[in-house]
Parts: sequence; C-alpha cells; structure tokens
Amino acid sequence: MRLQTRLVATFSILLLTVIALVGVIVVRSTRSVLTESIDEDLRVTQIGIREQFINSDDLLQRVTLKVDPDRPPVKSPQALVIVGVQDRVITVQPSGFTNAPDPLPDIESFPALVASGDIETIPSDDGSINYRAFGWVTDTDEIGVWAIPLSEVDDAVRGIIRTFLITGAGVAVLGALATWFAVRRELRPVDRMVDTATAIAAGDLTQRVQDVNSSTELGRLGTALNEMLVQIEDAIVQEQAAKERLADFVADASHELRTPIAAVLGYSELYRSGALADDDAIDNAMRRIGTETSRMERLVADLLLLARLDHPQAMEPVSVNLAAVVRDAVTDSQAIDADHPITVVGSDSVRVNGDEQRLTQVVANLLANARTHTPKGTTVTVTLRENDGQVVMDVIDDGPGLPEKDAEKLFERFYRIDSSRSRASGGAGLGLAIVAAIVAAHDGTIEAGNEEGRGARVTVTLPVARQSARQGVSL
Repeated sequence: MRLQTRLVATFSILLLTVIALVGVIVVRSTRSVLTESIDEDLRVTQIGIREQFINSDDLLQRVTLKVDPDRPPVKSPQALVIVGVQDRVITVQPSGFTNAPDPLPDIESFPALVASGDIETIPSDDGSINYRAFGWVTDTDEIGVWAIPLSEVDDAVRGIIRTFLITGAGVAVLGALATWFAVRRELRPVDRMVDTATAIAAGDLTQRVQDVNSSTELGRLGTALNEMLVQIEDAIVQEQAAKERLADFVADASHELRTPIAAVLGYSELYRSGALADDDAIDNAMRRIGTETSRMERLVADLLLLARLDHPQAMEPVSVNLAAVVRDAVTDSQAIDADHPITVVGSDSVRVNGDEQRLTQVVANLLANARTHTPKGTTVTVTLRENDGQVVMDVIDDGPGLPEKDAEKLFERFYRIDSSRSRASGGAGLGLAIVAAIVAAHDGTIEAGNEEGRGARVTVTLPVARQSARQGVSL
C-alpha cells in the first residue's frame, strides 16, 4: 500500500473514531439529561402520592382523561396501573393519546419495582417501549405503579444518532478527500525523488530533484539529496577518469620500460652467445646495460613517487622560504648547464607552508624542463610575487614557446611534446606530472602557456604561509 493511501486511511479512521466518541458522549449526555427531567417529575408525583393520594380511586379520577368526541384526541403524559392479588388489574390509565394509547407497563416487573422503592426503568408488556416508573402499596394492600414512557427520549436519541451518522459520513468523506489532496500535494516532492532515484538507478547520473523548497522538511531532504547526487556523480566521474588514467598509465609505463628491458636483454644475449668478441665490445655492452638500468631505476622511482602522491598522507606544515628554495635550485641548474642563464626577480623572503624537499623538486623540474626544451643560450626568468594571499611563481623562457594543443596536456603523465618519444627530447614525460601532483598536494595550482613576446611560461600558485598554522599538508 502506498504511503499516500496509508496516510489518508489513517486520518479517515482517526476522524471516524473521534466522531464516534463525540457521538457516544452526546447521546449519553442527552439521554441522561432527558431521563433526569422525567425522574424529577416522578419524584414530585411520588411525594404527592405518599402525602395526599391515599385512595386509588381518587388518584384515578385525577389522571383519567375526559374523552369528548367533538374535540381532538387528548394525550396523557403518564400511565397509572393498580393491581390486586394474583396480578389482577384493578385500575388502569394508559399513557398516550386516547385514540391510540401506549401499551401498559409489564405487570411482572411491579413487585421488584415496589421492593426497590426507587425510580426504575421497566419495559411495556409487549416490549415495544420502556417506562421510568415507581411503585407503592396502597392502603388496601394493592400495588400501584406510576410510569412515564421513554418513547420521546428514545426518539430524540435516535434522531441524534441519525444526525451523527449522516454528518459523520459526510465529514469523513470530505476529510478523506481533503487529506488526499493535501497529502498528494505535500508528497509530490517524494514522488519526484523516487522518479529521480529510478532514473539514476537506470544510469542517468545527471538527474536532480526539481522545484525544491528548502523551507520544508521534504525540501531540505531534496536539497540534501541533490548535494549527495552531485557528490556521487563527481565520485563516479573521478573513478572513471582514474580508471582511464590507470589504463593509460599502464600502457605508457609498459612502453617506457619495454625499450630499456629489451636493450638489457639484447646485450645480455649477445654476451651469453659469445657475440661480443673483444673487450671494447664487452665494455660498451656493460656501459649500455648500466645506462638502461639507470633509466629504468629513474622511471621506477618516478612511478613510485607518483603513486605516493596519488595516496596522500597528512604531515605537519613547515614554513618554507620559497625565495631561498628558488635561489638554491637556480644555482644547481646553472652548475648543471651554464648555457641557459637564469634570472630571479622578486622578494628575498616569500614564505609558504609545505615540504621544502618537494618544493625544491618542483622548481628543479621546471628549470630542467626549460633547459631540455629550449636551445642553448635561451634565457630563463623566475619571478616571485604575492597577490591576494597567494604566492605566484612564474618560470618564463625566451625559447620557441608551446604549441597551443600541448598546453593543456603538458602535466599529464607520460605526455611529451615530441611525439616520436626520442630520448634526446627528454625523459619519460613524468617530470611535469610530478610537479603538478606536488603543487596540488600543497593546495596550489599550476598552468602553462606562452608569454607574449617571449617563450613558454609555467605559473605556480601557492597559499601564503599563515602564522602559527597547524593545518596538515597531504603528500
């Protein structure tokens, strides 16, 4: 059963229960009030009979209706019955109209009525109506019973019951309809959520709950559901992208390792088969094996570093003077290759939070990339500045610049501008990928492009070091 149906049914049952309880209370209260009014009249009559009407004949004369054929029928509000021994009726005056009297009270109930001495409810002799009555013993040892019929009380109660039944049925129907419309309107967001969840389960991750009113509970639920769906979609997209990167990574790693492994195996096979006849050939083979082994070692080290950066671990931040890191890296670079002059522009003290060794690796890799992909004599400029709470480092060269198609892919793993993968044009294509991973671990950004009037430009942006910061850095 749907929630909407259950809510409507529950409210309808509750409404009917309340109407029934109110009806029972009203009916009982009405019967009690009307019966109490009759009992009050009987008590007055009971006192009068005891004090004044000792003779039953006199009493009968007072209550006997005078029938006049020329007038409309007269109604008696009470009945009087006097019986003698062996339940023989001596005197009787029925209640009701003279032309249609009510059935007399049941004589069999008279002894018990007299014995109680109080006002009681007794049936008629045919059981069609009830009476409120009291009894007494006359001076001649006869039993007298004074009774007032409850037919008017019963009619009034039945009228109230009919009114409650009709009114209750109408109220229940109207209440059920009103509840159905209200519940349908209020639960419409739930239906949309179900439709959205069904569409998402079918594979459409772009579905969202529409027309969300955040001022209601269901609206807040819809907002939370939309936020959760955004996170789920992002996670699935990231997982898919990670799978694709992993597939590319494995393919490229296999390609990069295949060449040095093949070279090592080839020289080993030549040596084993005796094809290396002289010492010079053997020395050359060993040298090549050592070179290819070193290349594999560097490649494996880079892959392990990237794997660690892919699964960051928090560390305590350390305030690092990025200007000092840059100066040291520039000194090392010019010691390696003096044919690429490097100029540093900016403050002597620019501090960031992070790992000094990794930040040194960032600067060193960027300078190495500039040396590798520009001709000798190319000038490299490193600028440092603070801008709106950020430290901005630019590495700009005067070389030929970057092709536009390569700028966005420059930081991908194993990507090299030289599609021939010649070793003369660079390494395995992991250097800038490592740089991008380290910068991201420091909550920074990196982008590449061309400087107008010059060559290539790589811009690294890192947050300025905060005083007494204890925020973790993930590496």
